[in-house]
Amino acid sequence: MDSRGEVVLVAGCFVAHAASVDSRLATVRKAWIQPEDELADDKPVAACLADHLKNVTPVEAVATKIEADVVFKVRANIPSATKRTILGALGGSPSAHLSVELPDGTTLWDDGAKLRRVIGKRGRLESSDAAKGVECGLADELLGTLRTAMRDARSKR
Repeated sequence: MDSRGEVVLVAGCFVAHAASVDSRLATVRKAWIQPEDELADDKPVAACLADHLKNVTPVEAVATKIEADVVFKVRANIPSATKRTILGALGGSPSAHLSVELPDGTTLWDDGAKLRRVIGKRGRLESSDAAKGVECGLADELLGTLRTAMRDARSKR
């Protein structure tokens, strides 16, 4: 309220952007891929990320955490068809988040991705590639973002 007792509304616009990338990300070659929740959407997205990782980056998924240079922590959310229909782009889009951390817990990079292009009529999930589900679509979006971040990290060195 201002001095006259009137309500003053303040509007603002916030722009989200990824945190700055650590130059050490460019040197990563081995990663342990860990879903944050084994019982959630995280696990199938993490599995696809592990399968597709070597195809688009110089990083390979390793069998044990001890072999890894970094830990990839994967979090995903694939809303129900009802939620996708009602909310649409305001929270109904499948999304995923990837955090790249050193074994000591230092975060080198983290960012997320949404998969809006696969929501069809009545909230059904559709894909232009029938063999690739939403989980793998999200993993591929994350990998594209990771690849860009690795290029950015390389240019910082």
